[in-house]
Amino acid sequence: MHGTRWFFSAGTGALIGVAVVVALDLSYRLLGKSKSATEPANTVPSSRSGISLQDWRTKTAIIVGSMAVYTLIAYSHQPAHVAEAPPAPADSVATLDNGPIDISVGGTALTFVPPANYCTYPAPLMQSVLIQQAKVNADNAIYAAFGDCNELRDTVASQSRMRDFGLLMTPKALMNQKFDKAAVDQLAAVSVDPSTVKDTLDQRFATAENKLSLQSFSALGIVDRDDRATYFAYLSKSQDATGAFSQACVMAMTQIKGRLVTYYLYADYGKDPRSVIMGLVQKAKAGVNDLAQHNGA
Repeated sequence: MHGTRWFFSAGTGALIGVAVVVALDLSYRLLGKSKSATEPANTVPSSRSGISLQDWRTKTAIIVGSMAVYTLIAYSHQPAHVAEAPPAPADSVATLDNGPIDISVGGTALTFVPPANYCTYPAPLMQSVLIQQAKVNADNAIYAAFGDCNELRDTVASQSRMRDFGLLMTPKALMNQKFDKAAVDQLAAVSVDPSTVKDTLDQRFATAENKLSLQSFSALGIVDRDDRATYFAYLSKSQDATGAFSQACVMAMTQIKGRLVTYYLYADYGKDPRSVIMGLVQKAKAGVNDLAQHNGA
């Protein structure tokens, strides 16, 4: 399974699982308040069953289970042959664009501008991405694909694999829901694995790399956060016709005009992914900041 497919399926599963946990927790809180309001004043409140904010084992099980299910679905539905990018017109190399594009997230109009030195995929390549992801990543709505302009020119000409690229998308199950900063922060807080809360980033890097093998995926968890977004990191190992490769991914989870947006950046790495991850984090921060500014958020 291609490395990005692991990122998509596990990342989508995590977001869906977190949303389920938040919804269940809110439901139990509301039910608890309703029950308390109907009980006589002199009645000792009964212990409320369900999911509490301290019940990390139950919440973690839901999130991990959701990740596993989505990853299994993506793997089991892997097509025998994934559509490659169609041959590009001869003049398409000259028409690469790094200007703004209009997108719609759950009916909300947004403007996206690629990061510096990145260009949006030309129409034939973007269409190929959408066709491919409809087969292996149908749970996400993909609004834009963009990559290093120089590398993208080579890819358009030779249909080689992109090594430095990004995607803007939202899980379809969440795209019509309203999100403010507090709601996104709550999603991020619930998604933290309590078993790694006290682990340093170096410890999490070591654990993730030890778990990594060919055709596998490993999560580093939250690697940074700021006023705009929370930043998660992932590692994967995969292979294509040219051989095995290792890839790092940073996902920024943010809200723009009340809509959840996930901003992914990918890059290959050699023996040590640390510097690549930290570089992607800085690029993602700049990208999220630009996205907010261009949309008045």
